[in-house]
Amino acid sequence: MSKELCLVIDINGEVLSPTSYNKGWILLRRKKAKLISRLPFTIQLLREQKNTDNSRNILGIDTGSKHTGIAIVQECETKNKPIFKGTIEHKDDVKKKMELRKGYRNYRRSHKRYRKSRFDNRASSKRTNRLAPSIKTKKDEIIRTVLKLSKYIKIDKIIIEDVQIDIRALTEGKNLYKWEYQKSNRLDENLRKASLMRDNYTCVECGKINTMLEVHHIVPKRLKGADTINNLITLCTNCHDKTEGKEEIFIEKYQKMINGKSIRFDYAQHVMQGKYYLRKELNQICDIELTNGGDTANKRIDWGIEKTHSNDAIVITGLKTKDCNIREYIIKPLRSKKKNKVENVLGFEHRDIIRYTKRNGETYFGYITSLDDNKKTCNFTDFKGKIFKRYGLKNCKLIQRPKGLIFA
Repeated sequence: MSKELCLVIDINGEVLSPTSYNKGWILLRRKKAKLISRLPFTIQLLREQKNTDNSRNILGIDTGSKHTGIAIVQECETKNKPIFKGTIEHKDDVKKKMELRKGYRNYRRSHKRYRKSRFDNRASSKRTNRLAPSIKTKKDEIIRTVLKLSKYIKIDKIIIEDVQIDIRALTEGKNLYKWEYQKSNRLDENLRKASLMRDNYTCVECGKINTMLEVHHIVPKRLKGADTINNLITLCTNCHDKTEGKEEIFIEKYQKMINGKSIRFDYAQHVMQGKYYLRKELNQICDIELTNGGDTANKRIDWGIEKTHSNDAIVITGLKTKDCNIREYIIKPLRSKKKNKVENVLGFEHRDIIRYTKRNGETYFGYITSLDDNKKTCNFTDFKGKIFKRYGLKNCKLIQRPKGLIFA
């Protein structure tokens, strides 16, 4: 059973050291404190209290493309103890929603016949040091989480794992010397020409020479296939047409023909992009230090800690501890604007965290995604991602109304 701590602030909002879960409920029952949040469990004392604890709290961040581990470890005289750990689940639909919005706007503008054409109105895309919205959203989600935690936990230092991924070394499958980086890994700067030259202007499938040739992506672009020489192969028009819509069947066969391999660069690039923006914003909260993935992996093995996003964040703090058995929160960032049409049904609102109890006594915890005022039902998603549709609100109990972030 994982332990859970209670975060504490005094009546003036001064951050105090966390206490045990049971002691937090004792203070609530004796009316010496009031409840601020159930997730994470946070109380506010009804009196002024000075923080006499001189221990340091260090925040570790393990940045990732889909998930980011975050943990806070308290440096104590006897032994170090983690007081918070969680995993941020980043939104991955930003690009899709922006493309949908672009379609709506183009349709609307095409019907404004009276308006003159504009060609110099792209200031946001032309400004320097611009981050793509899909990248910036992920970095902002980390910043929002750290700011939220800093309201209830004292943070003295932040340590971030510096991501430095050598794309060329990943492509070649080995570490390169300095002069090898300057040497091209293909016969021509143009990828299409390089593929044709490598395959001797011959269809690799049927061997035809004097015919129309196509350069085929072995792993298709819809499956995030890379534009690299190791993912391209020369096919004639007939052989290329045979692969249409069923490229997955030929991936292994074609890779063996050219000694290619499947490598996804988008995850690595998403982590590397925006890291300086993240450091700049977090440096306004407190001092920042950097570490690297090699040190994290070595310490995790030496300390005997299981590899997870949140456990890696604990190791990144550099404070040795074996007691990682505390509650892990799944953090889901929310959009700033709600798009629900129904405001309130039986006291429940969109995004509310609820507990649903079935007739047989089974309970489910999740957050509301839609409401039906006519049938008094809701759709909700549990914290494991399972979707429940058309469940009656009479069997639901409100746990918390989150603002900006869901801690599950």
